[in-house]
Amino acid sequence: MGNMLAHSLDTGTTREDRLVWAATRIGRKVDSFSALTIDEGITLIDGLQRAMGVKLPSKQPRRRPTRRDAEKAATEGRHDQIHHEITLVADKDVRRIQRELTRLGWDQARLDAFLASPRSPNARRTDIRTLGDANRVYWALKHITPRQAMPHELKSSEEVNA
Repeated sequence: MGNMLAHSLDTGTTREDRLVWAATRIGRKVDSFSALTIDEGITLIDGLQRAMGVKLPSKQPRRRPTRRDAEKAATEGRHDQIHHEITLVADKDVRRIQRELTRLGWDQARLDAFLASPRSPNARRTDIRTLGDANRVYWALKHITPRQAMPHELKSSEEVNA
């Protein structure tokens, strides 16, 4: 049982018990949760998430790409790409491909076999060097549906041999 997450507070079940719990966390008397300031609410929510083992969100906002970088990320690797310079593949692009491999249940050997096949999005090259390569591989994988079990595959070997 040692690694279980908490699913409730270690307080009583009444409203007054919850108000006392909140008051001890923020350091002042609390008559109503609606009377909390935004910072006090954030403090209580962060404390609850820590107590329950929930990963806290990043406090830094995500950096938005420039218009040019967004255009390059969206069009590089297409025949009608807007910018003609080549961008080397980044870790985030490799992670995006890895998520698709996980969704499909493929390993690296299966990806390499797909990239070496005649249906390869990278002209049978198995290496992914540029953002264009990564985009083509990602979109090819994204359009592959996970293999569904066929009805004849669901039969046990005893039924087939009977």
